[in-house]
Amino acid sequence: MRAATLLVGLATIALPLTAVAHVTVWPRQSVLGAREKYIVRMPNEKRVATVRLEAKFPAEARVSSLEQTPGWTVEVERDSSGAIVGARWSGQLPPDQFTEFGVLALNPKVGETLTWKFVQVYADGTRVDWTGAPSSATPSPQVQLRGADNPTGHP
Repeated sequence: MRAATLLVGLATIALPLTAVAHVTVWPRQSVLGAREKYIVRMPNEKRVATVRLEAKFPAEARVSSLEQTPGWTVEVERDSSGAIVGARWSGQLPPDQFTEFGVLALNPKVGETLTWKFVQVYADGTRVDWTGAPSSATPSPQVQLRGADNPTGHP
């Protein structure tokens, strides 16, 4: 009986940790038309190193530059007009650690949400696509946009 209680208790603790250990973008709210430094936070959820993070930036945002992250190299992806539309960071992220990548962008003047798409690649070849719906097991990070005169984002 005590073992079953202990197992349920451990599962209860582990579930919230797993649920929040996704690739995320901070801040989670920003202002329409603002220049923003976004932070992409990538934890390692496996027992092998993460070796790459592939990003597709929201088409509505105009990314101007990427912050240098020690120990990681970045390859910028541009469209035919030269605009930054994505990036591939390569490095070594051991298990039980996280890293962050800075992205400077200009938010659109209209809209409600910026949706970011990521693929996390591990040393064993496993890929996790963080491109799903908000309620999925592998959701795309989203940033809610609001007007400067509406700090709560509610009508």
